[in-house]
Amino acid sequence: MPEFLRISANELDNLDSNKGIILDVRTAMEHAEKRLSFGHALVPLDQLSPRDFMIRHGLDKHSAVYILCRSGKRAAQAAERFVSEGYKNVHVIEGGIIACEDYGHEIKGYGANASPEGAKTAESISLERQVRIVAGLFTVVGAVLALVVNPVMAAIPLFVGCGLIFAGVTDRCGMALILTKAPWNKKVSGLRAA
Repeated sequence: MPEFLRISANELDNLDSNKGIILDVRTAMEHAEKRLSFGHALVPLDQLSPRDFMIRHGLDKHSAVYILCRSGKRAAQAAERFVSEGYKNVHVIEGGIIACEDYGHEIKGYGANASPEGAKTAESISLERQVRIVAGLFTVVGAVLALVVNPVMAAIPLFVGCGLIFAGVTDRCGMALILTKAPWNKKVSGLRAA
């Protein structure tokens, strides 16, 4: 397995921005909700090509890359990609954006606690809440259809339950990926990093 380094959120205070870059690999929706207030790049994990990223940002094989996600799992997956392509100075920020916020780094976005942008509006429902709403809706509708129309419809809540188990075990949610492409979530897709 490829090797990479781990750093804590408090170690971000000592980083030299001229010698490396912070890379956020969460989705655009997650980034809009909470993001670092200081310089970083956003490339969702499913769109990440380490070589292209390094070239685009004028970095060489020895430049430091500090990778951030929500809690650290996707960042580790991204780090493994960098290391497998020959990059050695790769770091995962342990605990992700959650640890950064807990440490006291300034966080921007509509879901940030310490920011004036933090007040959520009715139209800005987080991706996690959207997944819960849709999963609950499918489960209820599937159960009602199984009771009223045909017992075969029980496959709908069964499918949703299996999807939730898969998401919990792998930290990858197919429903979240689908919801990021929904029209009401498109307004943040052009967001650039702070």
